[in-house]
Amino acid sequence: MGLQVKSSNKSARRLKQFIVSLLIGFWASIAQADLLDLSAHSAFKRLYVIPEPSARNIEILVSVPVGEVDRTGPEGLAHYLEHLVVWSADKVHGEGLRNREMNAWTSPHWTTYWNSGPTDALENMIRNARAVFEPIELSQEFMLTERDVVEREFDLRYRDNPTAILYRGAYHHLYGQHGLGRSVMGTPESIRQITPAATLAFHKERYRPQDAYVVIYGPITKTDILVQIERHLQNLAQPRPVARRVFAPLPEPPENTLSLGLSALTRDEVLVVGQAAPPAGFSRRKLWFSMLLLADVLNSTQKGGLAKPLYFDDFVVTHISVQFFLLPSGDIGFEVFFRPEDGVSPQESAKRVHKVMRDLARNGLAAETFKAIQDQTRAEVRRRETAQSKYHATIAQSSILNLGQALDVKSYHYELGQPTVNDLNTLLKSIVQSPFTTTAFAYPETRND
Repeated sequence: MGLQVKSSNKSARRLKQFIVSLLIGFWASIAQADLLDLSAHSAFKRLYVIPEPSARNIEILVSVPVGEVDRTGPEGLAHYLEHLVVWSADKVHGEGLRNREMNAWTSPHWTTYWNSGPTDALENMIRNARAVFEPIELSQEFMLTERDVVEREFDLRYRDNPTAILYRGAYHHLYGQHGLGRSVMGTPESIRQITPAATLAFHKERYRPQDAYVVIYGPITKTDILVQIERHLQNLAQPRPVARRVFAPLPEPPENTLSLGLSALTRDEVLVVGQAAPPAGFSRRKLWFSMLLLADVLNSTQKGGLAKPLYFDDFVVTHISVQFFLLPSGDIGFEVFFRPEDGVSPQESAKRVHKVMRDLARNGLAAETFKAIQDQTRAEVRRRETAQSKYHATIAQSSILNLGQALDVKSYHYELGQPTVNDLNTLLKSIVQSPFTTTAFAYPETRND
């Protein structure tokens, strides 16, 4: 009888495991959206489609590898151009392509245009994507008025934002006249110096569909998009290539630090910015995923993170965060931002932060912390994959901006599992040992009103 009971229990367990595996496969098939590469059918460098029947709207992202880094002269032109392209592509001067939402944003390296609307707005949104690369058709009066709008945007985002001023000052201090030292927003003075003629010339020279990436997401099919591509996204003009300024040689790093007194600041702030060469043998993909995990480790409260020794243990800072950026050149951009604890000077806090970073690079990250963070990060990817259908488009867009090709969530999850703790230690050493870095201090300015 005992043998029969064991056999019965064993069969039940096998049946339960079989059912669970079926359910896992079923839910995975629902969560995993298709990522279709239709680049061969269009004039763009890459065009991806992510069909998602459950989505309410179609979304189209057009990303152009053009940003403020590519400019000379008064700062803020790439952002001003973004405004003009949005309005011209929307035919504000005549037929407006309505029944949808739109937005755009500019970074030092990219400009992205976003549209969202119901299925019956698909053709209008495709026409809008094409119009991004067509000559801008706006009146002189409208373009000058829009320049005033950009200037007011500075007031909203920067004028009373001391942290933004600190970041801008640090990058200017490190990079000088190099393109990476330019401010995307510019200043009211620089914005007023920008002419519509110079902006139109920049658009004509730099906006090339053969360099651009398009992601289309929503309740559409491959056939829907192929029809629209044939109608609107072929036979686009192909301007001659122009070298990007991000690849220009870097200047010598400054020998001194930067100090700023800012009236709107309530407590001291410190920012360390820099650029490091990638470790030997790291592919761009391996580098990016190692950077993602290293940032998660350093920003964690676990052993090997920065918060534990600097905030929870020794009360050196009240806040600290690390960010890494994979630059178009393949180098690593990094930022370490922190606020000193009361009674700790900015200089003392900076010394302590640098020491902790050097010690971590010398002694190595805790293997158990790396494994825990890697598992947490991958688990969060799986959670979002099933909970947020739009997450597939987010991953595709993020990987485009960093790798030059879209990844689906399954590939993204896999790649996060590839770096080892030794890879992160090698990467951290490259960052800590980089000579191309500077530290900027910001203090509350004493006012005698």
